[in-house]
Amino acid sequence: MRTARERGRIAAAALAGLAAMALASRAQAKTERTTTYSFEQVWPTAVRHLRVEEGFTIVEKDAEVGYVMFEVREEGKVFSGALEVVRQKESSGRPSVRLVLRIGDRPAYMEAGVLDRLMAKLRAEHGDPPPPPEPKPPDKAKPKAPKT
Repeated sequence: MRTARERGRIAAAALAGLAAMALASRAQAKTERTTTYSFEQVWPTAVRHLRVEEGFTIVEKDAEVGYVMFEVREEGKVFSGALEVVRQKESSGRPSVRLVLRIGDRPAYMEAGVLDRLMAKLRAEHGDPPPPPEPKPPDKAKPKAPKT
């Protein structure tokens, strides 16, 4: 059986661990959105959005790999950010794009706002995303032979 002092130390260690995880998760925060617009539509729109509409300074970009590194100037400080534009496929096989945005030391709602505005820009410039593919008709199964 543990003493009250031991239980107190364990509780303090657990709280310290939770606090460390909370701080680490904030530093590692990222916000994501997925869209069925093509990579070829998303990439130039995303770069233009970050630079023109958001006013961020583009530091580096690589369309082949699908990332943009940028800086956000706010309240006299500079914050580093990165946008990943990842090609993927839905379970139906339809191509899609995952957008992953990180802005260091800024709240998640800032990242969410940037991505929400980007999604609105994609819709304004390219219309509605393509509809999902028609479901395939079920295979005509061979009738089972009756058991004899």
